[in-house]
Amino acid sequence: MEKVYMSEKELTKMPLYYKIKTTEATILEYSKKEIIKYFYSTSDNKVYTLEEIERQEEDLKLIKEFLLFNKIMIVHSEIKGVFLEKGYSTNLNQYLEDKSCNFQNLILILQNIGVVLETLKNICQKEGKLKNFFIGDIHEANILIDSITKKIQFCDLDSCKIGDNLPFRTKYIRFYNMRQFINSHLSFKYPANNLEYIPNHNTDLYCYNAMILNLLFHIDIRFLSFTDFCKEIYQLREQGLPKPLFQTFLNLYNTIDNENPYHYLDTIPESFERKLKL
Repeated sequence: MEKVYMSEKELTKMPLYYKIKTTEATILEYSKKEIIKYFYSTSDNKVYTLEEIERQEEDLKLIKEFLLFNKIMIVHSEIKGVFLEKGYSTNLNQYLEDKSCNFQNLILILQNIGVVLETLKNICQKEGKLKNFFIGDIHEANILIDSITKKIQFCDLDSCKIGDNLPFRTKYIRFYNMRQFINSHLSFKYPANNLEYIPNHNTDLYCYNAMILNLLFHIDIRFLSFTDFCKEIYQLREQGLPKPLFQTFLNLYNTIDNENPYHYLDTIPESFERKLKL
């Protein structure tokens, strides 16, 4: 992959592309078509992850919704960032403030996210590719939206789980009030490496289900105890949540594998749109 050598002086002259601070990098506008993700620091684990993404690039490109870096930036002989093509200009967090955002549009966007996860699963199981790749930190700011077509792109893939890299920090896989329960009863499903949980098929689907609950029903499961989680899900069932979705959500803390519920989302009754205002 091409390497671009730059100085810190050159970087200070570039305008910010994304003005909201991210946890690990500054996003700079390099040209009309490209941006730079300029890391605050670059660990050995990050460098290994970038190298492994480069090695599996052709397989990763099978998923057209993945926004992959195309060049590596070198400053003072060290990897300090990556170049990416500009994707859709709005992320899902920002789209929530858009006038066109409504319950049905969110369902369409969430379905498109689920289709990508299903495609990734099929590539792994049927083609034998990307077996050691998982998106990891799936959340609203890491998903870009075309506000007209509702098509999506996954960004921030340099924090994925790939090869033998160590897990990066994630938004939804925290289990703040359930860590002891998870580590005692579901460690095979949500394995941990010290303080961080190791992304796998189940964690990716956990994040996806957590986003659905957060965006459509305003339930943030990160901070719930098991009892409170069950209360919230049973209350949704009483309000008319279809049984397959109800069971899918409950199974997040069951011993069976998580399910991709994208094909159930359009069965949610219209009454939820009236009851649950954005």
